[in-house]
Amino acid sequence: MLLIRPLLAFAAAWFAVAAPAQPAAPFVTVSPPGADGPNMAWWVRDMASAPTGTRIATLPLARINATLDETESPWCAANVLTPGALASPDPALAAEIRAYLADMPDAFRATTNMTGRRLTALVGNFRSCAGEVAPFVILIDERARMPDVVFVRMFTDWTPFITMRRDGEDLVFSSCFECDHAETLSYDQRAGRFYWRSDGL
Repeated sequence: MLLIRPLLAFAAAWFAVAAPAQPAAPFVTVSPPGADGPNMAWWVRDMASAPTGTRIATLPLARINATLDETESPWCAANVLTPGALASPDPALAAEIRAYLADMPDAFRATTNMTGRRLTALVGNFRSCAGEVAPFVILIDERARMPDVVFVRMFTDWTPFITMRRDGEDLVFSSCFECDHAETLSYDQRAGRFYWRSDGL
C-alpha cells in the first residue's frame, strides 16, 4: 500500500506531461444570421470574444505587459486564434466556419525572418484589465534562451476577428477574408525598426 500512492502520483504526472495538449475551447462566438441577412460572410458578422488565457505560447502575460507602453492598460487575459477558436450557436454557420478554416491552416500563425532572426507571429484577442477586448499581433523569438517579445500591437478599433499571411518576409493583417483592406508590417534593417503600410480601402 505504501508504494501504490507514489506510483499512482508518478503515473499521473507522467501522463500529464506526455499527453498531447488539448485544443483550447472556442472563445470567439459568431452571431447567427439575423436581420443582416443570410448571405453575409461570417467574418463580418457580429462577434463576441471572451479570452481567458494567462499566457501566449510560453510567455506569461506579465512578460507581455512589461513591453506595453505605460499609457496602455495591462492584459488580464489573452488567447491566440486558431481554427477551433471560433464557434456559433447556429449549427449551419458553425459548420461553414469549420469548413472554411480547414482550408486555411496558417491563417493565424506565421514565421518570418524580417529582423534577421526567425520570429513566430501570432494573432489573437486580449482582454485588458480595464475591460477592453480587441485583437493583437505578437512576434516572439522562441529560439532565444528565454523566449522574448520582439513586437506587439493591439488593434483596438477592429472587431475580434484578425487574420494574417506572409508576403515575402513581411506580414499582412486583415479583419476579413476576400476583402481589399490590409495592414502590412515590415522591418527596416538599416533603421532597426518596424513600420506599417495600409493597403486598399
